[in-house]
Amino acid sequence: MDVFELSRGWKIAMYIMLGLFFAVFVSLAIFCFIDPSLKRVMVFMLPFSLVAIFFIVCGFLQIDEKVIVDNYSIRKESRLVNREILLNDVKGYRIDKNYVRILPHEGRGKKILASTYLSGINHLKALLAQRYPDLDVEETQEVYDEAIRQTGGQDAQKLMKQAKTEVYTLTGITVALGVLTFLYLDWYFLALFCCVPLSLLLLLRHKGLVQLDTSKESPLPSIFLIPFIAVFVPIMRSFHMHILQYSKVWPLAIGIAVALTVMLWLCSAYLNKKRGQYIVSAIFMSLIFFGNGYGLVVMSNAFFDKKGYEYYETTVTDKHISKGKSTTYYLTLEPWAHQAGEERESVDRSLYEEVGINDKVGVYYYEGAFHIPWYQVGRAQ
Repeated sequence: MDVFELSRGWKIAMYIMLGLFFAVFVSLAIFCFIDPSLKRVMVFMLPFSLVAIFFIVCGFLQIDEKVIVDNYSIRKESRLVNREILLNDVKGYRIDKNYVRILPHEGRGKKILASTYLSGINHLKALLAQRYPDLDVEETQEVYDEAIRQTGGQDAQKLMKQAKTEVYTLTGITVALGVLTFLYLDWYFLALFCCVPLSLLLLLRHKGLVQLDTSKESPLPSIFLIPFIAVFVPIMRSFHMHILQYSKVWPLAIGIAVALTVMLWLCSAYLNKKRGQYIVSAIFMSLIFFGNGYGLVVMSNAFFDKKGYEYYETTVTDKHISKGKSTTYYLTLEPWAHQAGEERESVDRSLYEEVGINDKVGVYYYEGAFHIPWYQVGRAQ
């Protein structure tokens, strides 16, 4: 019999961490009734604190969990969850960053999750690999076999090479256009956006040899990176384009996202739409499409506006740097012609370091090609 559980060091660390979180959220819940300043946000903070406390308590109950493998079954024992799968009822396993997932045949029990932080987890992986299939690898092979079958008996290797060449070429073009779009407000952003529908057409053209997204074991190329680059770069490029009215942005962005989502569905005719990975990727891709739409609308609104700008000046009342995975520089500005109140705006580092509190900055106001007013903050003239 093999027993897998957290080491003593991990248990102590978990108890300390969960204890600190428990104290924080209990304090927040109590202060919602004591501190008058928190009563206005009590409707949000109190439920959030209670939900957090619930999950922290569940975490305490799971710290002593054990996964036990003997000659008859695989069991998970804890104060919260107790499950068992007979060895002959195990269908296979999946491994991700946080868990080893042991899955039974349908109707033969519930899956067992073994944390990758359990002591001896590599031995558990080896035990499973000796007896059961890796379902991720098995699914990947099924997708590959189905894609080859749909080629109609033609030279599969030749078609695979052509599919990879086209996907990698379009990805390279997307990267190049992404760099140009980030550096220059020019037609490059339009060409970058066009890479998204072109990538979807590759799904249809290659009849399953090109996938929406793939696992690391799959030999099939994926288009997932192309829409991601096409959303990331324009949004970064438009970070300092401050929109005054979003009422005309959202309908256009949603319309573009819906159109691309419909195109994705139509171009996925040769893909297995029932696969869990496809469903998750398609949902995530729809969110990316919304970002594609937003970037296209904001960039087009600025690029096709040929009326020029109106110049205003305002005063800096405060400065702030936000540090995290990236550093963002903010200036708080006094009201000006098209802004009724004080507003904190993101600016580039050079402008942030150049101006001080009570200094003047320039506000460059544009009406926008789609009548979506926007402005940029720069140096005073």
